[in-house]
Amino acid sequence: MPRTALPIAMGIYLLTGCQLLSKDEALSDHATSEAQTKQGTLIPDLTQDPSDSTEAWKQPAPEIEPDDIDAEGQTISGTFLAGPAATSPLLELAARQGALECSTRASCDLAPDHPSEPPDLWTKLRQGFSFDLALDEPRVQSHIKWFVDHPDYLQRVFSRGALYLPYIVDQVIEAGLPLEIALLPVIESALDPFAYSQGRASGLWQFIPATARLYHIKIDWWYDGRRDIIDSTKAATAFLTDLGARYQQDWPLALSAYNAGAGRVNQAIKRNQRQNKATTFWDLALPKETRNYVPKLLALAAIIRSPDTYGITLPYIDMKKSWAVFPMSNQIDLALAADLAEVPVDDLYRLNPGHNQWATHPQGPYRLLLPQAQIPVMTDNLASYPSEQRITWRRHIIRSGETLSEIADDYQLSVDAILEANQLSGHLIIAGEILMIPTPLASPNDYLLSSDNRATNRLKRYQARYQQPPQEHTVRSGDSLWRIAKQYQVSVRELARWNGLTPKSVLPIGDILFVFQPTPTTDALKISRNPPPQTRPMVRTIYYKIRTGDSLSKIAARFNTSVSAIKTWNPTLTQKPYLHPGDRLRLELNVRNSQGT
Repeated sequence: MPRTALPIAMGIYLLTGCQLLSKDEALSDHATSEAQTKQGTLIPDLTQDPSDSTEAWKQPAPEIEPDDIDAEGQTISGTFLAGPAATSPLLELAARQGALECSTRASCDLAPDHPSEPPDLWTKLRQGFSFDLALDEPRVQSHIKWFVDHPDYLQRVFSRGALYLPYIVDQVIEAGLPLEIALLPVIESALDPFAYSQGRASGLWQFIPATARLYHIKIDWWYDGRRDIIDSTKAATAFLTDLGARYQQDWPLALSAYNAGAGRVNQAIKRNQRQNKATTFWDLALPKETRNYVPKLLALAAIIRSPDTYGITLPYIDMKKSWAVFPMSNQIDLALAADLAEVPVDDLYRLNPGHNQWATHPQGPYRLLLPQAQIPVMTDNLASYPSEQRITWRRHIIRSGETLSEIADDYQLSVDAILEANQLSGHLIIAGEILMIPTPLASPNDYLLSSDNRATNRLKRYQARYQQPPQEHTVRSGDSLWRIAKQYQVSVRELARWNGLTPKSVLPIGDILFVFQPTPTTDALKISRNPPPQTRPMVRTIYYKIRTGDSLSKIAARFNTSVSAIKTWNPTLTQKPYLHPGDRLRLELNVRNSQGT
């Protein structure tokens, strides 16, 4: 389901376009509007070879819906999953650094040179665990079984997470939070900072834009701090600290609010109070995804607390992070920064995933995360490189009739980026004047993990799957995803997925959307590779109560049927020009296929 804006945790109204409450107002009990759960929290895999990813994704983690994952194991967001990530020297270094050190000792369980320090990250985590893991709960046991049945999944996630987990653990300790909290990014994003759900949640901690801005995370064309390792982790620990205080350190409730929103959790508590029922997490009527969210975290903590009990071998992760912060004084081209630091550009993006474009933000943050060993190299090389040459510029002479948006399109920039670079306060430009245009130093292909290139890679994958180039649709006045999907006879969900959008995205006029039309050959290939199970239709009759705003097409889409079928089941509809809220419709549904809500 798409993730609309939430009254997150403290009851904050985060509806798109609505005014945000202050934190004090948000922490009150008055904000009880319905929260949208973080449906579609995704588990992409950056380390998996694309050739065998279909097989690997046949049994996804419990809360993932099959439609959220495509044939290559790609999340609906278009997260960059394959290619260089599978052979990244930086990932290999982070995953193996501790293992190499470990091999010089008789056993990884022996204490290091400093007896007061834990030997590895897992020991450090266990020392800070404090949750009641509720091992007698069936939901917890179900998730433990899933992890035990999929040990390769944990290996992949933790190998990738070796780059980020030591910092996350340190920040959770600094915030005074239980160390089980450090495992939340595993549940939220599979420790992939590029993870993006159809509900517009992004990064390790899966912030939606409204919550991110409430916690002072910058999001614009240049930079998305939700993906930044430092910005997102500091915001998440602040957010969770607020939630812990709000729910008096009842962490199952606080984590439920992180997932579903405090408004929904508060409503469930009040409902139970009115019925004289207990108000623990286990007693509340919460959304299905939230009912599994906390047990999944507890299951993961149980395995890490005692991996031998479950026959799981955890990869060695050093308790110290493998990177350091390198302060900058101004904007820099990321390809140049990679050259100066003597690291691959892709590895620089993985350490600095908040950068959307080919350069850092002109207004900061003025820092880069670099492998610790490369800090002296960067210091020496940068000192000999003039600051005015760290970004390349082109002089553009404004032609008669040109607009800023046209110029921005020509240079693949945002209008705001041009305004900022030229210190312009408005969109009025004069023919003959000169604009300075920031341009990448290297070829666009050298910035594989930039926002544009991730979108290009997503398009290439779909083109390979459908074995044909997409049609292009130029957005016109009055267009919506629903209208365009209907025009091309595809689903809104597919159309959004192909274009890296959400089903509720607003479409700017003039934008280009890509539309794929499955061919018989493509369908035949799908059937031959994945023959559908031979199941008989399971038809049930239900009576649907018409709601305000309903139409036959909406009801048909909701229950995966057709308008003509609804009319057949309800002959009196031909005598009524309108649907009336409160009336009931007879629906004959194959419940194996229906997804009604």
